Amino acid sequence: MPVTQLPADQRFFADLLSGLVLNPQQLGRVWFASAPKTPPAGSLCLDLPRLDVVLRGEYGNKLEQAQRTLTQGEMLFIPPRAANLPLFTRSAMVLSMVFAPAWTGMAFYDCRSGGTPGPLRKIEIAHQQRGEGEAMLTALTLLSRSPQDQSIIQPLMLSFLHLCRKSVTTRADATPTRPQFLYQSMCNWIQDNYAQPLTREGVAGFFNITPNHLSRLFSQQGTMSFVEYLRWVRMAKARMILQKSPLSIGDVALRCGYPDGDYFSRVFRRQFGLTPGEYRARFQ
Repeated sequence: MPVTQLPADQRFFADLLSGLVLNPQQLGRVWFASAPKTPPAGSLCLDLPRLDVVLRGEYGNKLEQAQRTLTQGEMLFIPPRAANLPLFTRSAMVLSMVFAPAWTGMAFYDCRSGGTPGPLRKIEIAHQQRGEGEAMLTALTLLSRSPQDQSIIQPLMLSFLHLCRKSVTTRADATPTRPQFLYQSMCNWIQDNYAQPLTREGVAGFFNITPNHLSRLFSQQGTMSFVEYLRWVRMAKARMILQKSPLSIGDVALRCGYPDGDYFSRVFRRQFGLTPGEYRARFQ
C-alpha cells in the first residue's frame, strides 16, 4: 500500500519513521529506563514496552541523571514496568511509541517552550504483536540489562524501526496477502516450536513450500533471514531461562533447541559478548 494512499495521521507517522530508517547514520545511542521500586509522582510506568525517539532538539528522562539530555537521533527504550518522567527543557520534537499485544500507539510531541506538552498528533495501529516484532521487543527488554552492548543493540533497534514503519504503512482494513499471512504464520509457529530441531528445509516442508520460497518470504516480508530470526527467538528464550532457572547450561541449550551445549555457548557469546555462565552470574 503506497504511503500516499494512507489516512492523513497514518501517513504522517509513516513519514516520520521513513525519515529514521532511511537515514540510519543519524541514529544514536539507545538508552534504557529502569524500574524503580516505587514510581515517583508524575512518572509514567506501564506493563507495556515503550520507545521515545528524539527527532530534533533535546529531550530527557528526569528520573536518571545520565538520560537528562538526549539529543537528535538518541532513543529511550522503556521496558515493561520501567518508568520515565519526560523532561523538556529546550525545544524538542519526539516520537513516542507504546507496544501492546494487539496494537501500537504512536504520539508526536513538539515542544518549543519547555514544560510537558501534550501530543500534537497520535494514532493507534491495530495488529497482532507476535512473530518477529515480539521477538525483537523481548530481545530489547533483555538487552536493557546490558546497555553497554550498543554494537548489538543499535542494529536490532534499526531492524525494529523498519518493522514499525512496515506496520504503519499497512491499512488497518487491508486483508493480508498470502505471502504476508504465510510469513506471519511461520513466525508464530517458530515462536511456539523453537525448542525443536528446526531447519529451513523442515519448516518449509511443514508449510508445504520450497526452502527457497521460505527464504524469499523472510527477505521480502521481514527484516531478518530465517536463520537470524530463529537464533534471536532462541537467544531471547535462553536469556530468560538463565535469569530465572538454576538449570545447567546443557539443559538450557536443550530447552532452546541446541543439542550441543558447547555450540550453544559459542552462539550465545557471539550474540551477546558473554558466555551463558557469565550472563547468569549477573543475576545472582
